[in-house]
Amino acid sequence: MGRLFWKFFFAFWLALLTAGVGVGTAVWLRHSAQQNSSPDQTDVVDVRRASLVKLAASTLPHGGVKGLHEFIQTLQNTRFPPIYAVDDTDRELLDRPLAPEVLQQARALYLKTAYPDAIQMVSADDGHRYLLFVPLPEHGFGDLFRPSFPGNPGLPPFGFDGPMPGDKPPPPSGNPEDHGPPPRRESPAPILPIVSGCLASLLFSGLLAWYFAKPIRNLRDAFSAVAQGRLDTRIGNAMGRRRDELADLGRDFDHMARQICSLVDAQQHLLHDVSHEIRSPLARIQAAIGLAQQQPEKLPVTLERVERESQRISDLVGELLMLSKLEAGVATGKIDRINLGDLLADIIADARFEAEPNRIELSYQGSIDVVIECQSELLHRAIENVLRNAVQHCKAAGTIIIDADFDSDNRRLRIRVDDEGSGVPDQDLAAIFQPFFRSDQTKKPHSTGLGLTIAHRAIDAHGGSISASNRPQGGLRVVIEIPFPTRQAI
Repeated sequence: MGRLFWKFFFAFWLALLTAGVGVGTAVWLRHSAQQNSSPDQTDVVDVRRASLVKLAASTLPHGGVKGLHEFIQTLQNTRFPPIYAVDDTDRELLDRPLAPEVLQQARALYLKTAYPDAIQMVSADDGHRYLLFVPLPEHGFGDLFRPSFPGNPGLPPFGFDGPMPGDKPPPPSGNPEDHGPPPRRESPAPILPIVSGCLASLLFSGLLAWYFAKPIRNLRDAFSAVAQGRLDTRIGNAMGRRRDELADLGRDFDHMARQICSLVDAQQHLLHDVSHEIRSPLARIQAAIGLAQQQPEKLPVTLERVERESQRISDLVGELLMLSKLEAGVATGKIDRINLGDLLADIIADARFEAEPNRIELSYQGSIDVVIECQSELLHRAIENVLRNAVQHCKAAGTIIIDADFDSDNRRLRIRVDDEGSGVPDQDLAAIFQPFFRSDQTKKPHSTGLGLTIAHRAIDAHGGSISASNRPQGGLRVVIEIPFPTRQAI
């Protein structure tokens, strides 16, 4: 695993772990706070039941014994626990049967003031004192009530069927004072959730880090392979079915590798062609020197031959240097303001001089008088190479037509050159702008094979285009189109 994997891993893991522990701790603290702040369930039940005794005692000042009687009677047919009122003579206010043990338990608890809210002694307007109490099971009355109440055979002994909602089971029989409130259940410690969250985040972070680090590691290996010269290395298949930026990076790498492979192949091919082009004149120079040594009387002719071949090598080296600068983007010179009509006139005049030995006529159709800003040397070289190529391919006593016009609205120059040569096979039209391409070498014995290549690069440097096609009546047509900035004046 590389360093990037561990960076991804620890970053994801710490982020997930921090978030999980923070959320889990907040939930646990909230749960603990709710448990600590909530009152005991038994206390709530006791307060609710004891409030019945207080309510019954409050009826005496207003309704007297009769009001108390009606209030207790009303509770008989409800699900509330019954309230008993016993006077000094041990008579229950509603004449309900009451076991002596129950009354004795109630008086004992009153004297001990064990449950002052649930057992009270009140004075009535008839001169008697009444003991009001609710026979709650947790006060020791659970085993004392067995017979059913005669007036309500469908109800259990206390007048309500079991504990009220939310009540806890009564404590075991015995002395009620020995039973305190039920113990509070402690909240479980959050160790197990934290450990589980750590393990889950550990696994998830590892998988996520591996998912991101694997394609980057493959890219690193691919770059290393290309650096070692294995230009056929491709990484697209190793990306699988990913549809993200890393997959796009893999496809871009494959495109880069193909381009590098193509450029290296082209460079090797160019080097092979250059070696072949230089070897031929060198061989002729060596042959001329040998001939001069054997036949000293032919020395002037031999020296002329050596000079011609040396000039050819010099021209080839110059063309190669120009092509190298154009492809490297360092051949751009200063911007000049020139008259385009004068430039074309000079180029055509030079081409006519070269075409005279073969009686080739140059017909210029066009009248341009416009001042432009351009790299004049490159533009001159491009148009001149196209015209020289037409002169070298045109048949003897043939005609070359040059048509040039300038669109003032779109600021666009268009030049068409038609010759009456043999043309180029259709399958070779796209290749004539490649270095050292020759469709018919016998027609160009003194050519370096770089003229149209340099013209293509020079026109491309001006943002223009050049194309070639065969004419229906025979010969080759080359079209040049170059746009110029709108600031140029006409």
